[in-house]
Amino acid sequence: MRSFFFLVLFILSQLTFAQDITECRKVIEQTIQSINNNSADKLIPLLANDFTIAGQQGSVAKLVLNKLLSQMGETVISHEEIDQIRSEDELKLKYSIAYQKMGVKEAIFIFNANNLLKDLHLFKMEVKRLEQESKIERSAHKVIEIPFEMAGKLIAVDVLLNGKKRKFLLDSGAPRVIVNSKYLSIKGTSPRSISSSTGVSGNINGMDIEEVEQLDFVGIQLNNQKVITLNLSHLEEELEYEIYGLIGYELIKNYDILFDYGNQMLTLVDPEHFEEYLKVELANSQLKIVSFKMERHIPTITAVIGRKELKLGIDSGAESNLINKGLFNTLEEEVANIIIEELVGAGDNPKTVKKGQIKTIKIGDKDFKDSPTLFGDISHLNKSYNVSLDGLIGYPILSKQKTFISFKRNELMFID
Repeated sequence: MRSFFFLVLFILSQLTFAQDITECRKVIEQTIQSINNNSADKLIPLLANDFTIAGQQGSVAKLVLNKLLSQMGETVISHEEIDQIRSEDELKLKYSIAYQKMGVKEAIFIFNANNLLKDLHLFKMEVKRLEQESKIERSAHKVIEIPFEMAGKLIAVDVLLNGKKRKFLLDSGAPRVIVNSKYLSIKGTSPRSISSSTGVSGNINGMDIEEVEQLDFVGIQLNNQKVITLNLSHLEEELEYEIYGLIGYELIKNYDILFDYGNQMLTLVDPEHFEEYLKVELANSQLKIVSFKMERHIPTITAVIGRKELKLGIDSGAESNLINKGLFNTLEEEVANIIIEELVGAGDNPKTVKKGQIKTIKIGDKDFKDSPTLFGDISHLNKSYNVSLDGLIGYPILSKQKTFISFKRNELMFID
């Protein structure tokens, strides 16, 4: 009788904990859908607590997966199961997955006894880490004047990259320096990488981390530093301009920066020298000062459109103002010359966006009339940088007059 009792327990145990291959295949189908939808939201609940990807485990691995799916920019054309292997407590399913851009890759899905995905190998990849802050050598000059060119409606400046003069865009909305990987030496068939300025989270859509010997922006230098690299070919094609990279917030954060689009001149001022600069250079100017708060690396002001208050980030890399598309219905009466355009994003999925001119944007005591604005999805911005913005202001606002931004005093200054 005792032997029979233990036999029943053993059989019940096997029935309870053996993987259900049908359920496991449903998880794989959800993975495919998540790749196509660029979102891991529906896949996360199907992962084991010790889930592993690219050598990372647990909560960190889930962050990696989230970034991988949200930014890899791929579409699965077809997928086929090619093998299954059972062990004592695992089920391993091998698939052949055909991607639109990468071609055919072999994927391995490993499930635990509860049909939860515990290990995922979509393709060969690695996680690279970037130090929290770059080691930046500041210029000895208190005031630095920088002539610039216009690439479309963006600011292009000269930078010495490994001793050679190159054109970079000034993009305060980028937290770090980014170098165009198109112009770096090709290193063969290296694994695709998941990289980030904040640790393991990041973008694999052509993004990597490489070391540069020297990057010199008007005496502000990175020497033998690792930087983010990204293929910027799409930006070059759009602007019809050769771009070797982006000068981000980290290189300008220690300065007050004056934008003068009329004279195509940037001026960096040491904050300790600002009062003297103000007396000498701006003594006869009319100044309108608006305080802002920093959300991560983005200065954020309160603007008023109609009766609606919005929280908008300041971004020198924005050719147009951008407002969350969910606010369009609320603001529609304040927008003129509305048109609808169809844009093709990652995976060739058409998206319609609305564009128009906002009749009046009030920032502090200053009104901006007929300001070109795009209404689009900014959820990726808020999610990536952990901010909560209603949109961005860029060229249409900054170019209307001379504009000073002080990251130290948290001030936006309009100069008329």
